[in-house]
Amino acid sequence: MNQTAHIVTLLNKYRQNDISAHELQELQQWAALHPTYRKLLEDFSPDRPIPSRPEWADYMASGRSMSFPDLLDRIASQKSKTLKRRIAWLSAAASIVVIGFCSLYFSNKYTASYNEPVAEVVPGSKKAILLADNGRKQEIADDRGLLVTDQGMFYSDGQAVAENILLETQHLNLVVPKGGEYQITLSDGTRVWLNSNSTLKFPPEFATNQRTVEISGEAFFEVARDAKRPFIVQSNYQEITVLGTAFNVKAYSDDELNTTTLVEGSVQVRDRTGNDRFKLQPGQAAIAGKENQLKIESGDVQQATSWKQGEFNFNRTPFEEVAKQIARWYDLEVEYRNKIPQEYFTGQLSRSVDFEIVAEFLKVSGVNLELVSNKLIIH
Repeated sequence: MNQTAHIVTLLNKYRQNDISAHELQELQQWAALHPTYRKLLEDFSPDRPIPSRPEWADYMASGRSMSFPDLLDRIASQKSKTLKRRIAWLSAAASIVVIGFCSLYFSNKYTASYNEPVAEVVPGSKKAILLADNGRKQEIADDRGLLVTDQGMFYSDGQAVAENILLETQHLNLVVPKGGEYQITLSDGTRVWLNSNSTLKFPPEFATNQRTVEISGEAFFEVARDAKRPFIVQSNYQEITVLGTAFNVKAYSDDELNTTTLVEGSVQVRDRTGNDRFKLQPGQAAIAGKENQLKIESGDVQQATSWKQGEFNFNRTPFEEVAKQIARWYDLEVEYRNKIPQEYFTGQLSRSVDFEIVAEFLKVSGVNLELVSNKLIIH
């Protein structure tokens, strides 16, 4: 029995008040891993009424004897087209149960969709590569984070990363590959979190009049305040100028648009031509592209920064964008054999779950996919 099936079994035993002390301890340890899991455990408490949703009511009324496939068939028959496109997650907490049921149901139904050989697909981890323009290269493969000082490059616990020759250069590149994420504190005290498939270009020491970095991919910045030296972030289609604030920049090379979402403070954003510039307020987002004029919209801070909190967060997100995020995190390539599915996804999912769970998340919306080696093929 896989982990998902095991947890679903324990949840139902807990609901029926038929769980051993050892099993309850195991379930509580699992629930401690994520707020959604804790909420789910609360929902399945024996002393709480079952949620007033028809499919759950039918399941409970059947004495919990209804099989998982029968339950899924009942849920599927009640879905409207709109709900299907939103994956019809019952709630933020019940989403994990639906995914769990789907894992059981689809494990046999879709076995043929996974062709051999299948490489092991695991969630991303803390890793990066430090590249200097003098040709030096340093692999980073732990979770301590980096600290740049005038004495050299260190891990956050004070251990030296490499010889100071790394800093005898004009610029450094911190490259986070697909399937990775990493955090660095720059020489001025600014903290930067890099998402997978992202690169931060920065100098070992900033100039006396300004602090300039370049980003490709996605990063969250907590800028150290320095009134005399504005902090400038350059991407393909935007330039952001700040004194001290927190914001998220999404500027992948395969995205048509660059998006800056302000969390706190204020920033000035202009397109790289310098023709348009705006000052953002917290909660606003600046969007620009190669052929798109810079514009300001209401942003979704939680969605923009959820990756930093270890979650996927989708809110009527098109399938193509969902697939990009998943591929970057699980180090996969995406290949479309036909048209890109016109599906939209809403819900939250921990980035620490096995890829099997993510695959069922996609399949439950009717998307036909298969995994061949490290390639996710969409039919």
